[in-house]
Amino acid sequence: MKPKLTPEKIVDKLKTEKGISFNYMTESQAIAYLREKNNYYRLASYRKNYDKRLNGANHGKYIDLDFACLVDLSTIDMHLRFLILKMCLDIEHDLKIAFLNDILKDAEEDGYSLIKGFLDKNAYLLDEIYRKRKSTYVGDLINKFFTFETHQSTVGNTVFDEIEIRCPVWAFVEIISFGSFIKLYDYYYGHNAPVPRSLLAPVQSLRNACAHNNCIINNLRSGLTRPGRIINQYIAPIGEISKDSRKKYLSVRPIFEWVNLMYVYDMIVSKDVKIHRFSELKDLVYNRMTRHREYYERQQLLQSAYDFIKKVVDFIA
Repeated sequence: MKPKLTPEKIVDKLKTEKGISFNYMTESQAIAYLREKNNYYRLASYRKNYDKRLNGANHGKYIDLDFACLVDLSTIDMHLRFLILKMCLDIEHDLKIAFLNDILKDAEEDGYSLIKGFLDKNAYLLDEIYRKRKSTYVGDLINKFFTFETHQSTVGNTVFDEIEIRCPVWAFVEIISFGSFIKLYDYYYGHNAPVPRSLLAPVQSLRNACAHNNCIINNLRSGLTRPGRIINQYIAPIGEISKDSRKKYLSVRPIFEWVNLMYVYDMIVSKDVKIHRFSELKDLVYNRMTRHREYYERQQLLQSAYDFIKKVVDFIA
């Protein structure tokens, strides 16, 4: 077990053991930042984007990593998460509207039988619904359309004796999580889904990461993700991105999920919302991400990743 470290000791360790410099932000400013604005383990995660020296007196220390770079990357990541979450919510909204419209046009579906059949095959979701029955936001809907008869087991667990379900699909989609909605969406359309599950799963993954405030750009090194044909073909027309570069950056899970998000967003979100959100995206990429470009003059990994993202934005937005 490692001992607790004060911000002062953390800064000293970063400087002496990790080789992190304090040229753009003083050590006093770094101490204040760690004390007031961020925690070390979260901030330090962005160091994965930097190489270490492999030999010599400074073996194991980071190359050209300044504390201010970690702060800047953390701030960029925060803005990116906020924007991505808004885009995911836009997708969820328009996806539900299109889904409900298709059900209204379906002469064989009354809006009730779909939910009963879906819950028969996914009974575990009844636990999720039961837990939400006292929610300020969806509790009234649940109590209106579901009746739970229960008892407590000898070990204190809730056991369902009888469940009455009289919930129409238009209420059900307001109760369940986005992940559960994707399952319902897939259940209804099957292989004929307007947006296949292979495209919605990465949107859900990215949405969950942003909603839980996870770091997104803390490791942009090439990875093991293999994007499907649709996403590969989506950005293949971008002449400025070579085949090798496309393969490299789409193997990075966060970048792949972001490109996948852009594809789904461009496909289903209404024009007016799209114009507004793409304007926000351009401001983030063209202005905020480049505010401290001098920090990254010798960082090929970050520069290349930024160039890839910018070219995708230029092409789409």
